Amino acid sequence: MKIKSQKDFWSGLMFIGSGLFFMVWAITHYQMGTAVRMGPAYFPAVLGGLLGVLGVFILAESVMMEPEGDKTLAIPFNIIDILIAVAIYVALGFGAHLIGFSADWAIIIGTLIIAVLTIMYRPNAKGLVLITAATVAYGYLMKPLGLVLATAALVFISAFGGHEFKWREVSVLYIILIVFSVLVFVKGLTLPFPLWPEYFS
Repeated sequence: MKIKSQKDFWSGLMFIGSGLFFMVWAITHYQMGTAVRMGPAYFPAVLGGLLGVLGVFILAESVMMEPEGDKTLAIPFNIIDILIAVAIYVALGFGAHLIGFSADWAIIIGTLIIAVLTIMYRPNAKGLVLITAATVAYGYLMKPLGLVLATAALVFISAFGGHEFKWREVSVLYIILIVFSVLVFVKGLTLPFPLWPEYFS
């Protein structure tokens, strides 16, 4: 299969998968509300839908345009890697159920293990896996850790998936993003996002 850009192809798939996951998860777990009186599911559902639509456009561009030169699709992982990832999640899920531990923490720990294994053994897939891991961490850490720490996880993990990681630039981006999020979503739209971990409240 020849494509214009492998990065666009995988980015499109990642955006579609992440957007649909968070949209469905928000709608099935929380109340939607309306545009005037937003429920807790409204913002993640709308954002997830927009992310999915963006992913469709990026994916379509990567496969419909003529490839530059002889660029064939090189998958940075194989079926064994996928089976190992699924096995990690299944094992942690059963383990969490047996000891009465939260399934949310099992998903977070599983994502952390997969991210570390990817960095060690599949460096070509680092960007794809870490950006996905960052969105998973953000979604599952929001309630126990609050907006400030969940956003830090999102920004720093996804930035580490890039070619260069510069602490100063990433820190400035994080500060701008958290100030914007607090002013717009917490203060402006009065969405019920916890700012800090539950035991600080």
